Amino acid sequence: MLLKMIIFLMTASLIMIALQNAAAATCFWIQNSFYVLDLVFRFKDYAKYPVTIFSPVFRFIFTFVMPIAFIAYYPSLVMLRPDEVPILSWLSPIIGIAFFLISYKIWMFGAMKYSGTGP
Repeated sequence: MLLKMIIFLMTASLIMIALQNAAAATCFWIQNSFYVLDLVFRFKDYAKYPVTIFSPVFRFIFTFVMPIAFIAYYPSLVMLRPDEVPILSWLSPIIGIAFFLISYKIWMFGAMKYSGTGP
């Protein structure tokens, strides 16, 4: 049980880092990227609530587009309902790693194209 908790807590942190990394990478293309960073930072507020309270459209967005449901909701189901754990809860470590790798690739692509701020 302790190992499960550690794995799913690491997944939650990894996804949050990946979201912030992808948002920070926008500074390579957008001159004032503070608004993107602020938007992503506010998304973590939605992670406090269960995904089931949102409409199906937002549930899809918060699960597959902006995966904040994997920060708290799906990992918590492993602890709260160990008998009926959905498949997305078990896939959350894989999704966390995949999303982190995608955000890393976005950052590296931007860093390679960056030419500097000076003349």
